[in-house]
Amino acid sequence: MTSNPSLTLLIAAHDPTQGAALAEMVQNLRPGVQVVQFGEGEGAGEVGGEVTLAMVVEQGGDEQLGELSSRVRARHPGISLVVIAARFDDRAIDIAAQVGAAAIVPSPCEPGALLRVLKTQERKIDFSGRCGAVETGELLRLHASALSSGILHLRVGERSGAIHLEDGQPVHAHCEGMRGPDAVRELLSWTGGKATWIAGRSASARTIVGRIEGLLERELGDAQRSRDLLDEAPLDVLDKIQRLAQTPDILAAYLLRNTEIIAGTNDSTLDEVVVGRALARLAQVFHDIEDQQGDGAGSEIQATVGEHRLVVDRLGPSRLGFQVGVVVRQATPVCKSLRRLLRQIDRSFRKSLAASARKQAAAGSGSSGSGSSGAGPASSGPLDADTRETTGLRVA
Repeated sequence: MTSNPSLTLLIAAHDPTQGAALAEMVQNLRPGVQVVQFGEGEGAGEVGGEVTLAMVVEQGGDEQLGELSSRVRARHPGISLVVIAARFDDRAIDIAAQVGAAAIVPSPCEPGALLRVLKTQERKIDFSGRCGAVETGELLRLHASALSSGILHLRVGERSGAIHLEDGQPVHAHCEGMRGPDAVRELLSWTGGKATWIAGRSASARTIVGRIEGLLERELGDAQRSRDLLDEAPLDVLDKIQRLAQTPDILAAYLLRNTEIIAGTNDSTLDEVVVGRALARLAQVFHDIEDQQGDGAGSEIQATVGEHRLVVDRLGPSRLGFQVGVVVRQATPVCKSLRRLLRQIDRSFRKSLAASARKQAAAGSGSSGSGSSGAGPASSGPLDADTRETTGLRVA
């Protein structure tokens, strides 16, 4: 076990002026940090301490990317290394993993990002122990629970890929030409690989808008649980959503679970991918607010953009994670009746769940029982008695 009571920082940059500017920024943030520039004459004795952290400013074309980081790693194999670059695409992340980068920082550097790296290094205690045979999905779950921001990089032979997280939620993934959720599921199926955690935000394009719960539930393959929860309910609900999409001035209607689109359709005048992505993002915003407010967040979120209104509303109990998302044309008659139409779908969904619960209870105990009585009132109340609140979001 090795602690880091004080920092001696090594800075490497292709351009000396960049190195000097970075050194000045670091010393303004942490006046006690000792800095040495990487070069032929650098050495620990010149700064009165052992180098404990290196920051490498990568620059130039694709052919040069990683060359400076590799030189620093070869000369200082045991230190923590931070890679700074203008962008972190798939290749840049692979290179950062190859040199064993502890963190990445997008360039131009923000003082807050540098300060987080310095604070982490000051608190860090290095342990030499390593272990394998840990489920990759569990690694992802642990980083999600810790609200980590960084990249989980995986390598198996010549194959490699990565999952990017921000505040514990996957935002991008890539491997072998795949992107987004498909890449996550592929990576979680690899065995015998090497996992590398690289702290920091990559500022990559977002290819994942769903929450991590949806990814991990799908990966766990809990098909029996999903079938028990739904039984015959989706057929009825999907039929109503299909009819909802055919209503004049309703341009799209989709069923979502854990913020992921699982079924639905939209008008030919709208881009299906764009509409699906927008509704999934709106659903994620609702879940984020719900995490903060609890039941006070209500059941619905809306966004108005130009002539379109986007609405995402909960279906059934919140623990199941189902929502219906619609896009309607603003200032049309259907806007006044939309809430009533969505409540009808919700009641139908709850009735189907109650019927499924009664059927399962009868099959298990030989009697009809009363275990589904909690769902009854939700499916039998009058339309105007619905008192569920609305979370509103308006986009100028």
